[in-house]
Order: sequence, then structure tokens, then C-alpha cells
Amino acid sequence: MTWFRPRSALWWTYCLICLAGSIALVLQLLPAALLTWSGILVGLPFMVVTLLVVGALLIWLDLFRDHVRIRVPLAMGFVWGAAAGPGIAIFGNDNLIHAIQNLAGDAFAADWQAPISASIIEEGVKGAGVLAVAWLFRSQLSRPMHGLLLGGFTGLGFQITEDATYSANAGLLSAQGDLGTALLVAILRLLTGATSHWMLTGIAGIGIVTAVCASGWSRARRASALVVFYLLGAAMHFGWDAPMPGNNAIGTVLWRTLLYVVIFVTVYRWVVRIETRWYRSVVDWAVAQHLAPPDELNTLISRRSRRRARRALRLPHRIAVLRRNELLDWVQIVDARLCGTDGAILGRSGGSAIDHGTG
Repeated sequence: MTWFRPRSALWWTYCLICLAGSIALVLQLLPAALLTWSGILVGLPFMVVTLLVVGALLIWLDLFRDHVRIRVPLAMGFVWGAAAGPGIAIFGNDNLIHAIQNLAGDAFAADWQAPISASIIEEGVKGAGVLAVAWLFRSQLSRPMHGLLLGGFTGLGFQITEDATYSANAGLLSAQGDLGTALLVAILRLLTGATSHWMLTGIAGIGIVTAVCASGWSRARRASALVVFYLLGAAMHFGWDAPMPGNNAIGTVLWRTLLYVVIFVTVYRWVVRIETRWYRSVVDWAVAQHLAPPDELNTLISRRSRRRARRALRLPHRIAVLRRNELLDWVQIVDARLCGTDGAILGRSGGSAIDHGTG
């Protein structure tokens, strides 16, 4: 799987938009960054921690190591989020905020311009990147987990660059212009990063990828998934930026965080159920073709069964992980070859070799 696709007009459009977005971001951020560059340096370690922690979480959520097979589109999603998204979003947010002020007045805009612009502009820009990458790699992306990962890494890229813009602007918002404000902003961004762009776009990405790539689903089901998951991600962004009632800001942040974690866990459990059906279908085919014994593959069906098998065999954790990854990568390769041969392995003239658990 290669990222370089010079014969694709969509690929060139992706590249040009990433370049234009990067230039727009630099032009918009440079005046503040020249004055508050020390604030960006203060926030840099927190951005690195966010990148490593959220990236590791996304990989941990990937139960069957899909990220290994689709690492190229995930990288392109991250680049879109970091390079194209923020520059375009800043421009779009500014224009939409002015429109809200002109239409509804300053009092309404003060409370509602942030949630309205974020849910429309920011989610729209990130969603466009997920859509572009999903279309470019629609032969490799087919399941909701692919959408969760692609949307998650796209949102993570956006989140990291947005953290940099907050750090750059922190000094301008402080009367003293000291580094304490930049440090406080960096800490708050790190603490609230658990329910930030990676989560919102990850949920929206489920709908986008299944709508574009889940050929085993009916059109109605694909359209429903797109509407439900994309609007859920946008609504969560709107709710997070909405005005906080009362004076207990910390309490409001905590209950919103808890609510969003519950929503995400519920969505994730649905995704895992589909992933499990896909895994069983590939393993059943491989066993039927006498390509692999079922016992060891079946121990990888869940994290609980993996721990139980490791304790039963008394294997060192490192050895067990290496063996697990080897087997899961083999299953991914089998699935890729089944799809890549357009059903030829099964002796069919066409169509998908297996259902992928999405039907």
C-alpha cells in the first residue's frame, strides 16, 4: 500500500489542500508565535505527551492490529488533521463567527459562536479529510474499526496543532505575557485531551468510512451509519463547547467528560462486536482450508482469552505478545489477500471473499 498516487486527481487535491492549509496556518499563527514563541516551547512537552498517550490508546483499542495493515491511510489522515485542518478551520471559524454576530447579535455570539463554529467548521474540515483518505484507500478500508482509527488519527493531528495555537495565543491573552499562562493552558489542554478531537472525529469516522467502503452493507444502512455517527461526533463537539451552567466550571467539565467516555465506550463495544465477527469469519475460512489450527487463533478472540491462554501456557509476557502479534498480522494478510483476489481464492467469479462481519 503506497501513499504516492500521482494518477489520482483526488490525491493531488489532498496534497494541495494540505500545502495550502499549512501556509494559511503559518500566516495566521506567525505574528503571535513571534511574540510568544517561548509559550510554544513550554507547551511542546505536553503536546508530545498528548501525541504519545492518545496514539498508544488508539493502538490499544485496535483489538486485531488493523493499524498495521492500514498504516498509510492513518498517516495521511494524521497529516491532514495537523497540516490542512487547523489553517482552514481558523479561517472558516472567523468568517462564521462574524456571520453569527451580524445575524444574532454580540450577546448570543458570545455564548454560542464557539460551539456552532466548532461543530460545523472544524468537524466538517476533519470529516472532509477522512472522506478523502477513505475514498483513496476504499479497497483496504471496509469496517467500522477502520473508520474509528482513521478518524481518531485525523483528529489527533488536528488536536496537536490546535494545542500549539493555544500555546502561541496564551501569552497574548495574558496581561503580563508570562510563561505561567502558557503553562496553565498546556496543562488544561493535556487534561481535557481525553475527550478532544481524536474521540469526536473517531466517532464521525466510523460513519464516513462505512458509508464509503462497507460494500457488504445496504445503502440505507450505510447512509444511516453516516448520519448517526457523524452527527453524534458533531453534537458532542457542540456540547463540549456550549456554555457551562452555573459557576461550577470544574464540576461541569467532569460530568461532561464522564458522559463522553460512556458514549465512546458504548460506540466502541459495538465496533468490537463487528470486529469479532470479522475475525471469526477469517479464522473459520483459514481453518476450513487447513491453513491453520483453530485452537491458538481462537485464544486471540478477546483480551480476556489472551490472558487466560498466556497463564495456562505460562509464557513470558514478551514472548506471548510477539506470538500474538505474529498471528494477528497473519490473519490481516489472509483477509487482504482474500479481498485482493476478488474472491478467486474461494473459487468465485467475483464479489467479496468473506463478509467481514459487516453484513
